[in-house]
Amino acid sequence: MQNNKRNYHHGNLKETLIRTSMEMISEHGIQGFSVAKVAKNAGVAISAPYRHFPNRESLLAETGIVFLTELTSRMKSAATEAGNDPIERVASVAGAYVQYALEHNVSFQLFSAARESQLTTFHERSREMINFLFTLTQEAVPEATWDELLELMEALLALVQGYADMFHQGHFSQLNLTKNQIARRSAIAAKLLINGWNQCRKDVEQT
Repeated sequence: MQNNKRNYHHGNLKETLIRTSMEMISEHGIQGFSVAKVAKNAGVAISAPYRHFPNRESLLAETGIVFLTELTSRMKSAATEAGNDPIERVASVAGAYVQYALEHNVSFQLFSAARESQLTTFHERSREMINFLFTLTQEAVPEATWDELLELMEALLALVQGYADMFHQGHFSQLNLTKNQIARRSAIAAKLLINGWNQCRKDVEQT
C-alpha cells in the first residue's frame, strides 16, 4: 500500500484519518487494524489520531459511518435505476451491495466491530440501511408476515455477504470472474431466492 504522506490543513485531520482507514480496510480488511497503523499511513504522529478518536473502536465506528452512508446511497441508486418491478429492485440492490463490498472489503466483521461503539450516528446510519432493505423486501413479498420478512432479509444479507466473503477469500480466483460478473451473479441469486421463497410459500398454502 502506498504510504499516504498527505498534507492536511488544520481541521481536516479527522477526514484524512477516516479516508486512510477506509483505504487500509479495503486493502487488508480489519485484521491487524490499529490507530497506530492508520497514523503511520496517513503520515502523522502516532498521537495525532487521539485528538479526534479516543480508541480503535471509535475510529472504526466513524469509518463505518462513511461505509454505511456510501453503501446505502449506492443501493438506493440501484433500486431507482432498476425501475418499478419490486423483485428486480431487490436483485439490483443485491448486486450493488456486492459490488461495493468487493471494492471496499466491507464485511459484517467491520460493522460488528463498529457497532460496539456508542456513536449515535453509526446506529442511525445502520437503521437507515436496514429500514430501506426492509421496505424493499416488503414490496417484493407484500403478503409476508413480519417474521417472514425478517427471515427473508436475513437470507438475502447472508447471500450477498457470502459472495463478498468468498471473493476476498479467493474462491473465485480460478474462475477468472470480474467484480462486475460476481455482482451480477449475486443479483441473479437474490432473484432466485425471492422467487423460490414465493413458490415455497404458495406450496405450503395449498397443502
